Amino acid sequence: MIYIYDILLNWTKNLKLREYFEWQINDDLEHIKRIPLIKVSDNLIKDLLVSKIRIEKSFLSKIKDKTEGYFKNDVDIVEYAAIVFNDKKALAVELDETGLVCYKSAMLMDEEDEVLSMGEGLTPLELDYEILKSCKDIKYLTRKEEQEIKFLEKELKKIKAKREEAKLNYIYKEFFSSDNPDFNFKYTKLEKELQKDYNSFHSKLYNLLKLTVSKKSKETKTF
Repeated sequence: MIYIYDILLNWTKNLKLREYFEWQINDDLEHIKRIPLIKVSDNLIKDLLVSKIRIEKSFLSKIKDKTEGYFKNDVDIVEYAAIVFNDKKALAVELDETGLVCYKSAMLMDEEDEVLSMGEGLTPLELDYEILKSCKDIKYLTRKEEQEIKFLEKELKKIKAKREEAKLNYIYKEFFSSDNPDFNFKYTKLEKELQKDYNSFHSKLYNLLKLTVSKKSKETKTF
């Protein structure tokens, strides 16, 4: 068994990992003192990135109580955890007693490179596993992009609910050369654009709506 020492992980229950450049101080960050490294198949790595899975129980006996993490001033034993990797990608997994992957984490770039370097030439451990939930079309947006889209969806719903025609007209004219007097037509067209893959439209609309929200907030404070 080989190990990596003194690394930082960012645990998540989500199917999608937060890559290291998106980590924030209020995330579930944990300083790991020691954790075992297990080279696995390319398929397992691919499925872990987009799926919720349960790994065969024999895997648990190989990693049981081999991970140590710092908690305040003490060292805690993590019952079932490991870094799994292939030749291109490494990620941490924490499992329950049934083999279900409950948490996973991406790695800092230099620490991932160290794992891949240590694993060169090793033979992958063949493991059976069950896919419980999969999202093959998972969108790899950055945290900032996700926040922008949530904001846009919320603001457009407000425009529709309050029937803010002046605001809708202003936004519509900023993006489309043609005009149309029908409220529902303009709203639907903007909504369809929003549902497309993230692009410059989302960014420009976000900046525009943020500006109107900030302006409205300042006007409210003056009264």
